[in-house]
Amino acid sequence: MPRIGMGMPIVSGASNAPVTVIDDVLWEDYGGSGGEISMNYTRTRSNSMLYSQDATNAESYTKTNTAIDSTLYVAPDSSTTANAIESNSTGAKNYKMQQGSLSVTSGSTYTLSVHAKKGNLGFAKVQLNDGATDFTADFNLNTGAITNTANLIDQAVDAMDNDWYRCSITFQAGNTSTGATATVFAQSVAGDATPNVAVSGIVLLYVWGFQLEQDITQTAYIATTSAAVTKTTTLSDTSDVWDFDSSDLMPEVDPDGEGVWEVNTTDLVTNGDMSSGSGWGGSGNVSGGQLTKTGSGLAYTTISGLQAGNEYIVVVDVDTVGAANQVYLGGTNSSNLVAGVQTINIAAGSSNEFLGFNNGDTSTVINSISLVSNDIFPLDV
Repeated sequence: MPRIGMGMPIVSGASNAPVTVIDDVLWEDYGGSGGEISMNYTRTRSNSMLYSQDATNAESYTKTNTAIDSTLYVAPDSSTTANAIESNSTGAKNYKMQQGSLSVTSGSTYTLSVHAKKGNLGFAKVQLNDGATDFTADFNLNTGAITNTANLIDQAVDAMDNDWYRCSITFQAGNTSTGATATVFAQSVAGDATPNVAVSGIVLLYVWGFQLEQDITQTAYIATTSAAVTKTTTLSDTSDVWDFDSSDLMPEVDPDGEGVWEVNTTDLVTNGDMSSGSGWGGSGNVSGGQLTKTGSGLAYTTISGLQAGNEYIVVVDVDTVGAANQVYLGGTNSSNLVAGVQTINIAAGSSNEFLGFNNGDTSTVINSISLVSNDIFPLDV
């Protein structure tokens, strides 16, 4: 007989519209006599970087004080397709290569990744500019350490064979543009984008496998040539129990054999919905697409269905920051905010179901805030 669903309904505080949870599905519900139900789901991924493993392409890549060696080198996938960035100048200046004319949309989340290997220089700065903001991080190609991050949701490095690293930055675009640029700077030390190169014609760095995708994390590399490439991956699992939330079933490429899928609760609040009817209350006033603190108390919106103790990611864009303002999630406060876009990992408290800003003075102005859950994972049952 059908069983009652295990999912918990989630209600957006901005619109107060419930995200419907469908009853869990048992094989027996559909006339089966036992065993497992099999479900397939597809995921579409795209790489919008052109000539992703051919940095010699002059139409796609612009070089500044650099040239691309005509010799090809062994890449992370063991093919002989990697390129070397050489100096073609000397002195303390930018040594970089970039691809422009990339499209990003304000409010969307992207991940830029590149495979890099040290040459005569051992550091790389990876940067995406959306026409208004630089999203950037420095990567140590000797140790894999990441420093000097700016305006990112996340950053990651994967150590690979033969001293290669896959370096990635994840960010939320604040500007809609068809002229965004992805850049790799060769560095002698982290934080110095103008290394003093003494000799022209030496290999600074090796690069391969550029990828820009609209995703919260880097995914498997997709090679491109003269056009962006989209691939569809079939995600599947078999289980006694399936948990649905709205239209989103959350399987994975290589899942566990048993379990119930817990939903990735994305965009409980999307860009803060900073409109006059957005539901923000307390010590805050919404006007002109911004939230302004009106007192030292809590400015908040209700997020029904917050799970106490669960980790969430809060991305907040602060226009003007007052004294000691903090993100508040279900009774847990973050560290003090600063001006600009910042990413906060916070575990929800259990005292209430509020997302807001706590304490501080009345000069704090918030442009937007987004809340997403921190992971997708199956729970054993």
